[in-house]
Amino acid sequence: MVQILAASTFPEEVVEADRWVQAHPDLKGEALGQAVDQQPWDPSVKALAAFPSVLGNMDKNLSWTSSLGDAYYNQQQDVMDAVQVMRRKAEAAGALKTTPQEVVQEEGSDIDIEPAAPDVVYVPAYDPWLVYGYPIVGWPGWYPYPGI
Repeated sequence: MVQILAASTFPEEVVEADRWVQAHPDLKGEALGQAVDQQPWDPSVKALAAFPSVLGNMDKNLSWTSSLGDAYYNQQQDVMDAVQVMRRKAEAAGALKTTPQEVVQEEGSDIDIEPAAPDVVYVPAYDPWLVYGYPIVGWPGWYPYPGI
């Protein structure tokens, strides 16, 4: 999540990276990492190259990405507080708990989510109404990118 927040402050690079990843579908794993390292993008954007569906969503919903980046850059603590509020809502609804893919634990007043296996990152997909409850208003013009 932190990589997404940081990368959102570089929306132009997100677009470039998504187009680059689409143009190089044959690159995977270590070869992808080495090729991405040669690009001039911020490290947070480079990190998302391994998650083409996330990168694609950020590119196809650039207004959202840019607004998230502005909020994160200008009000980082408020954004992180909002993340914790939403995690608490998901936890209260019974939708946020430890699974074989991720470990959910409380650290003081925060809820942390970590991969169950450090070398594998799981990108969850879910219906926000089921996780957070009604009503959750979608971002105007949100494009549901395939794969998410």
